Amino acid sequence: MRAKPILIASLATWLCLVALAGWSAPPSSVEQVPRLSNEDVRNMLGKPDVVIVDIRYIKQYEESDRHIPGAVFTQPDKLDEFVKNHPKKDATYVLY
Repeated sequence: MRAKPILIASLATWLCLVALAGWSAPPSSVEQVPRLSNEDVRNMLGKPDVVIVDIRYIKQYEESDRHIPGAVFTQPDKLDEFVKNHPKKDATYVLY
């Protein structure tokens, strides 16, 4: 059961890296994945070339009182569908 969250986190990390790196090659290690501070994300909010993605399971999303205004919600198991429906290759995707 623990492997599923690790797999999802790895997939989300990979998508974030690809988006932030301009669709370049994937990282050779997790340490190469860009991390953003809260302040970095705050400064990106509202920019037309930035897509904030809330990637949680529906139960976690519904039970949470924390949502970033304007964020797009998708469940981890629907990430492939999300990517197909949001083909903005020039956009920066921030996953949380």
